[in-house]
Amino acid sequence: MITDLDETIKKILVEKGKLDSGEVDISFETPDREWSASISKPTVNLYLYDIRENHEFRGHEWSIQKDENGIATRRKNPNRIDVSYLITVWTNDIDDEHRLLWHVLLTLFRYADLPQDIRQGQLAEQTRPIRTFIAQPDGLLNNPADLWTALDNEMKPAINYIVTLPLDTDVEFTAPVVRTKIIKFKPPDADAEQLVQVSGMVYEAGKPDQGVPGARVVAKELSMTAETNDQGFYSFKNIEEGQHTFEILVSGKKVSEALVTVPSTSYDLEVK
Repeated sequence: MITDLDETIKKILVEKGKLDSGEVDISFETPDREWSASISKPTVNLYLYDIRENHEFRGHEWSIQKDENGIATRRKNPNRIDVSYLITVWTNDIDDEHRLLWHVLLTLFRYADLPQDIRQGQLAEQTRPIRTFIAQPDGLLNNPADLWTALDNEMKPAINYIVTLPLDTDVEFTAPVVRTKIIKFKPPDADAEQLVQVSGMVYEAGKPDQGVPGARVVAKELSMTAETNDQGFYSFKNIEEGQHTFEILVSGKKVSEALVTVPSTSYDLEVK
């Protein structure tokens, strides 16, 4: 994943930033004294100096996907990992160095997310945005002098660049979808009672795997309302057995209705 990120950043600078690879090198080597003495032309160096989990984006939520056979897969969403680069520019002329450093800063600032069209390798398979942070005041490198001392090189102006990558731990559970749950209980000195809970998905017409988030489902006879989550699933926690009219309201679409029998094998609702 990190090598794919290296190639993606290089493409941003070359294709989006219009850097001439024949005139300017892009390097990911450690910028120590030995390396800097070996370069022969203007070079942009991106030194990977830190990798750590992003606690702000940490999530313990799970996503649920179902197939055409009614089997649901419950999968833990990826962890988020901050990959931090120190960006420096190396030229023989200080004016050229500053102009090139500013050009790199301007190019990377344009892309708060890694552009989908130039992502490389595994990054191209990611469907979610991949966030970037550049030259932020609360960056990790609080004392640059310590780093340059460790590298045994002269201190240079540098840009801190952080990319937050997904780390998929491949934790998942697969099982048939539970559509109806009946909870029976008997209070003291009273007749037995039961709660019937049902769940289903609101999906686009012809796309049974594409849930519609934020849709409202109204059980008209009971004046009960439920709203779909990010995956398009809704549920009624206590509904009577029998036949009901479910009204589906989705922004920008006509109101539709469906007759639903409780209990049933499916409570999925199609919107057109």
